Amino acid sequence: MLRTRLFLSLVPFVVILLAIGIYAIVLFSRITANVDVNVTGNYRSVIAAKEMTYALDRMWDPVKNLLLDDPQANRASKGLGKSIFEQNRKAFEESLAIHLGNPKTAAAQAADLRLKVFYEAFRDAGRNILSHTNHNTQVQVYQRNLIPAHDGLFSELEKIHNENQNAILATTQNVKKISTYVTQLMIIGMLIALVIASYACFHLARSILQPIQALTRATHELGEGNLDQLVPVTTRDELGDLAESFNKMAARLRAYRETTAEKIIRLHKTMESTLATFPDPIFVLNKEGRIELMNPAAMDLAEDLDLKNELPERLQKTARKALADGESFLPNSFKEVVHFRLGGDERFYLPRILPMRNEDEDLFGVAIVLYDVTRFRLLDDAKTNLVATVSHEIRTPLTSVRMVLHLLLEKTVGVLTPKQSELIETARDDSERLLRILNDLLDLTRLEQGNSDLYKEKTSPAELVRHINDIVHDAAAARELNLVCEVDPELPLVWVDRQRIDHVFTNLLNNAIKYSPIGSRVIFSARWSDDFDVQFIVRDFGPGIPEEYQDHIFDRFYRVPGQTKTGAGLGLSIAREIVIAHGGRIGVRSWPGQGSEFYFILSGMEKEEIQLEKVF
Repeated sequence: MLRTRLFLSLVPFVVILLAIGIYAIVLFSRITANVDVNVTGNYRSVIAAKEMTYALDRMWDPVKNLLLDDPQANRASKGLGKSIFEQNRKAFEESLAIHLGNPKTAAAQAADLRLKVFYEAFRDAGRNILSHTNHNTQVQVYQRNLIPAHDGLFSELEKIHNENQNAILATTQNVKKISTYVTQLMIIGMLIALVIASYACFHLARSILQPIQALTRATHELGEGNLDQLVPVTTRDELGDLAESFNKMAARLRAYRETTAEKIIRLHKTMESTLATFPDPIFVLNKEGRIELMNPAAMDLAEDLDLKNELPERLQKTARKALADGESFLPNSFKEVVHFRLGGDERFYLPRILPMRNEDEDLFGVAIVLYDVTRFRLLDDAKTNLVATVSHEIRTPLTSVRMVLHLLLEKTVGVLTPKQSELIETARDDSERLLRILNDLLDLTRLEQGNSDLYKEKTSPAELVRHINDIVHDAAAARELNLVCEVDPELPLVWVDRQRIDHVFTNLLNNAIKYSPIGSRVIFSARWSDDFDVQFIVRDFGPGIPEEYQDHIFDRFYRVPGQTKTGAGLGLSIAREIVIAHGGRIGVRSWPGQGSEFYFILSGMEKEEIQLEKVF
């Protein structure tokens, strides 16, 4: 069997590597244990010797200073000297205990005994001097006992420091030698194993590579569509089983091709018949954006528009974007409508683009459905014109009513009773509210018709944020809200109509203030968007908007069910139209119970300048 041959050829290689590895593991384990014991102990002794030397100097200073001072100062400084001496004595003994606790050789133990003798002599002499009152006696003890003990102790500490440091260096050199030895041993072992493996591979190549090469050639032919290709079976091992399996697979593929050819033809006819039943034009594009399939309605449209192999420029541009992004294009407004003049009539189509993917989720094309919305477009235009006409006509009598109410409140026609004043004030407030609604309707109509003139100017996002903060600051303070402004200083300038954009800002911020709990925060920020445009965000921590209502929040006159706040439901619709008129986009992200985040995105000046360069 092939498996057995491969196993036997690799056994010597594995045995050599295993032996080398086990030997290296054992050797390195011993080295690690030796280094851990010796180096750690020696290092502790080096540190302890330094600490004892420092403590010795500190114990020596008060005794020496006591003998050098005059007798009066001697008595005054004796108490302080004793305190310093005792403090450093404790430090010395702690370091001495650490040093004595490390493992030692016989010679090191003898040195430790000398160190203890010198230390005890120095300690007793120092205490004797600091406690004695006779100066002559102090000097005698200093010369006879303290100085010899100090010199001997200092000498022993220096020896301990040097011996332990040299021991650390010696251990390091020993480890390097052993590492070099082990490395050489492993290299030699690997070379031997490599020679054995090369020899085994050379002899196995003839029995393995030839059947594999034959199978590779047959597989290539099979990929080219030659299903009659067979592989000769020359062995009874795994390679022979693979050749037999390949021959069986080729036979099944031949049978499958014969049985599925008719199914494919029938499926293609069914698909063509299904597409033919749709009254709207349907185009199927491949990954390159070329038209591959059309239903009869699409064929008629292509003939009327004299299309060759591509869609009209606007549709083709949208299709390329869908192919690049792999995302659906499903507009819901008439702003994305494309219109064509067919036989003297103007037809309006709303394109909807759907990506097509295979079983591996790889994009291989898009399907474009052009819904004929001519009738709906005419109805929408009629509705818009009706709203504009009615709003305009109502303003004239409403102005007269407002003037009469103001005259009555100013009491120019006579004195009013308190009840009359209250009723007239209510009527005045309702008339002002009605006037605002009419003005909003007229603004919305002009924006939807594209008749709103924008007076754009270069403005920094930081300036916009500061200006709006000044406008709404008092309203936020009235509800004890913390208005937080965050602006990325690297943002480019934006090209906007200040008055119109201020309307968007104030609408979003007033809504956030209105629906935020008292004492909470409202965050107003300007930062980069994911596609490197300028994104303005208003974040509140109010009740949020349920997910089922978020798609309708920008519709005119729409209000989320169950809300108690007043309003006509036009503010967000107007804000959306203003942002769209600036070439931007607006949206909302909301988490019920945690708040909402309204945002709109505008192109920065740098991006607009790049686009102009491409155009010209």
